[in-house]
Amino acid sequence: MMSTLPHCPRFWRYTSHTAYSAAVSFAAFTASPALSDEALTGPIASRNLSPLYANLGIPVLVSAASLEAGVWDLDWTLHWASHSVRESSTGRSLELDGETRRHDFRIQRGLGKGVAVSLNVPYVSHSAGKLDGLIDGWHAFWGMPDGPRGVQEDNRLRYAYSGSSGFEFQSERSSIGDIELGINVELIAAETWTLGALAQYKFDTGSAEDFSGSGDSGASLGVRWSWQSCFSALLSCHVQAGFTEVGGIGFDPKADTVTPFAGLSIGWQFADSLALLAQVDSHGAVYDAQVLRKNGPPVWGTLGLRWQPLERWLIDAQFVEDLAVGSAPDVSFRFALSHSF
Repeated sequence: MMSTLPHCPRFWRYTSHTAYSAAVSFAAFTASPALSDEALTGPIASRNLSPLYANLGIPVLVSAASLEAGVWDLDWTLHWASHSVRESSTGRSLELDGETRRHDFRIQRGLGKGVAVSLNVPYVSHSAGKLDGLIDGWHAFWGMPDGPRGVQEDNRLRYAYSGSSGFEFQSERSSIGDIELGINVELIAAETWTLGALAQYKFDTGSAEDFSGSGDSGASLGVRWSWQSCFSALLSCHVQAGFTEVGGIGFDPKADTVTPFAGLSIGWQFADSLALLAQVDSHGAVYDAQVLRKNGPPVWGTLGLRWQPLERWLIDAQFVEDLAVGSAPDVSFRFALSHSF
């Protein structure tokens, strides 16, 4: 038997109205809120993954402009670093040889009136790794010096410091790191620039023995400044500076408990959905022991791309170099996925 569709006009009006309403609702959900150019050219949440500094709770650079009220942002970041340091001074020695993979799971929420809060939960792994051969080949191809890599074994894990409260770490371990809770407040929001303040608290949830935590809690205060169309309509600039109270450090009891930090980021949107990002970050050399601070205050640079494949989605791919040799990992890679709703 052939089925027949109803010919009632009311039925068709109801069906058409329902379908139209569903289509409009779906379109509104998928298209709003769309990411602005500010997000595409925003700063990079880059970290110094040196085992000496990674867990001190230095705030990453983010925009001074807070999320709008009711907006959520979820992001996952993989920092993958290779370490190669070998130093000696005043009868003490330091060796860092291995790899660190840090997964940051961060959630941000806009509360309105220029206020946003964030929660970051890291998962940290230390291993012998597999990057040594790749890095050695890269150095050889460009004729670059290999430094300590020329005498250190490939794919080996060893963090060792011979001080009186030193450490010897050679077993692969993974665990939750120190959780960070932060707040960003817009102080002045002009048409093309924003001045903000930041505060962050680091909980002692990681393990100093596993190099997933510092062994103490910490807190940070600072300022941020973001400027759209800086020097050019296609460029944006972001700056932050402040101080971090890092707490006590078990293997260097005389280390500074407060250290300054600073960062500068420039983003260039060269296509509708692509941006080139360049950033420099630094903080103080907190250690008292000469061999631990021999390379001076850490300075590292981050360079790479950010892509917006769909509205409300961002994908990052960058590499990180130690600009002050030995104060940060020899080579790091950073990948991130972000979603706003």
